[in-house]
Amino acid sequence: HVWMLMGSTLSSEETRALSTIRELGFTEEQAKIALEASAGKVQRAVSLLLEQEDSMHSQHSPPPQHASEPRTREEETRALDRAMEASRRDVAGNGPASRPMSAAAAAAEARMARRPAPSPLAASRPAGSRSASNATAVTSPEQHIQACAAQLSGRALAVDTLITSLKRAIEQPNNEKYRKVNISNKAFQERVASVPGGIEFLYAVGFEPMHGHLVLQNRDPALLWIGKSALERVRQNSPYQLSKERVELQQALQMSESEFLKEGEKRRAAFLTRVPAEPAEGQAGNSKICFHVGEKRTWRRFESCNTLEDVLNFARSLPDSPLRVALHNVTLAPPVELDLERQLGFTLQRLELWPTGHLRVQPA
Repeated sequence: HVWMLMGSTLSSEETRALSTIRELGFTEEQAKIALEASAGKVQRAVSLLLEQEDSMHSQHSPPPQHASEPRTREEETRALDRAMEASRRDVAGNGPASRPMSAAAAAAEARMARRPAPSPLAASRPAGSRSASNATAVTSPEQHIQACAAQLSGRALAVDTLITSLKRAIEQPNNEKYRKVNISNKAFQERVASVPGGIEFLYAVGFEPMHGHLVLQNRDPALLWIGKSALERVRQNSPYQLSKERVELQQALQMSESEFLKEGEKRRAAFLTRVPAEPAEGQAGNSKICFHVGEKRTWRRFESCNTLEDVLNFARSLPDSPLRVALHNVTLAPPVELDLERQLGFTLQRLELWPTGHLRVQPA
């Protein structure tokens, strides 16, 4: 892309790019020069301007006083918020797809690119370790975020959950629902809180404990973007991918088990429809049968003229009943296995299951 010289007519795309960078606090002249040097790439232009600003600051300015830091951080946050709002308006207006998602993202990534990579020892140290070497290994918020993200590399559920949470907090900054995490929530406990580095990562991107929740009280858009980018890079490494495969396999097995249980319920319901209605209690000629399935016992009344087929269908309708059933008459000792082919039409009276009887239901 060839950029127009200063004073020339700008296209709508060039005007949008200039506006994006100016909202970060740079002048129009600085923005044009940086875009010219970066061939129109907004993210690279922001990075060049920030690098130049750091260089000039170190050469010509006295060391910054600690008291001035809050004001600088507050101004940066406001500028990033304005840039993100401008970006959202562009997205709503179908801006060019090649433009970075927001200037806040560009600034955040530029900030992170100017920091040295975190120490491998710091990235691999377990959560909760507070040695002196750790205190010196992580020297900036960006490095702290990267170190926490590295601890989550083999935890696909935690990584995916945190990316979703950060994405919502970035896209809907005024929605309180996405700026608060209930730490007692079962899913959060299982996916994030129980994982080493999970809570520490949320602290690193700005969440604070408050009344049983983690709350994004003082929102720093750049830290949110850096956190999301760090987790997205974790998704590319092999420990994450192996963990993701295990999660998907487990979900598939659970889904298969769920489908199997549903089919079992349908099958038992179908057998129950074949069973004659239960006669009233105390009615003459009734037979009361006790079905033993594992440790469970179920009593049911039949008419004495009902057949072994009726009893078999009821046994197959019971929870925990096996797919292929064998029935043993355990009313008397020794138990007798009933012939489910030859005796299927025999009445309960003929099978000596009247006026009462006990049947054990076992796998065939």
